[in-house]
Amino acid sequence: MARRVTRKSHEQVLMHQWWVRALIAIVFIGLAYGFASLAIDSGNWLEYLATILLVWWGVKHAWRAVRFAFSR
Repeated sequence: MARRVTRKSHEQVLMHQWWVRALIAIVFIGLAYGFASLAIDSGNWLEYLATILLVWWGVKHAWRAVRFAFSR
């Protein structure tokens, strides 16, 4: 039986580039800053929750960007 060749899409290949992960981290941190200022003004708990989640995702992607940058 012939073995199937698995091909990755362009998006899957880009997600393993360190600069793409760094850009995503910057966007998440920027959105977190916006939600944090909204949360401080309004006192809404959902905006605080969105801020915490966006910071978490931003740090996670930043850590992966560092790992991808130094793994090669």
